[in-house]
Amino acid sequence: MKNRRWWSVLKGFLIVACLLWVLNLLQGGLPEPEKVWNALCKIPWYWHLAAVLSASINWWIETLKWQLLVSNIEKLRFANAIKGLLAGAAANNVLPFRVGEFLGRVMYLKEENRPAALLNNYFGAACQTLVTLIVGIPAAYTLLGSKAERYGQNSIVYVLTLFLLLGIAWFMLKTRTGKPAWIEKWLMGFRNFSAKQITGAFALSLLRYGVFGGFYTFFIVQFQLAEFSTAVTGVACIFFIQTFTPGMIYTDAAVRLSLPLMVFPLPDEQKPLLMGIAIINYFYNVLLPAFIGLVVFILHKWKR
Repeated sequence: MKNRRWWSVLKGFLIVACLLWVLNLLQGGLPEPEKVWNALCKIPWYWHLAAVLSASINWWIETLKWQLLVSNIEKLRFANAIKGLLAGAAANNVLPFRVGEFLGRVMYLKEENRPAALLNNYFGAACQTLVTLIVGIPAAYTLLGSKAERYGQNSIVYVLTLFLLLGIAWFMLKTRTGKPAWIEKWLMGFRNFSAKQITGAFALSLLRYGVFGGFYTFFIVQFQLAEFSTAVTGVACIFFIQTFTPGMIYTDAAVRLSLPLMVFPLPDEQKPLLMGIAIINYFYNVLLPAFIGLVVFILHKWKR
């Protein structure tokens, strides 16, 4: 009875939070909204279709990576894997620092395997962050110069913390004596972590980065907002900065939509089009999956 009441409260909170998120985005999140809307209307319909295709490939790759990461714990069906990712996308926009991703993903695993899967997911996130660093740091210093220094320092601390925690977990596995039961469950997923999982997670992270980064770059080049080399550098810089910016309902949209204006110094008449491109990428890669995930989450818990 208590569990049902708790889930009802959580579902209500998610619905209200996501509605507030959208209202905030529509009412005050865009500079010169009329010009941005006009620019969006001029973008042909087939670009939206291409955005849907790009986002679908992006989430398909992430689903394969999630299946691979938990393969030493449980054989996860593709349908349950994608449901978990979408539920995590919804929770991500409600809980700060993207912790919702961890909680949502494990929802469709067997209950006894959920603690073990958290560390595996942490490793997958570290791989994606490492790819962003490898590509993003040179791009940020090339494009932003001295302004990139604080982002570089923050990113180094962030990644070092990730791998330090993973190192501690590995050390605890090697010297496992007298650990509490809950720690034993948490570490179980990292035990017998194979070379295939390690190399596969990194390779899929790199492929995923190429998909969503490549589409964003191609979009900017096709609308003649920047040369190819500048577009590649700028997009890498955008992903680099937003990865290390704490996100929540009211900040995530603002960060993702304002960063392109900071990175690409365009004339005022071209800024609405750049903002429109950022909105399309944000809508199909983040907003739409988050709402689908919210529906999935509610339906899943409603049956219980």
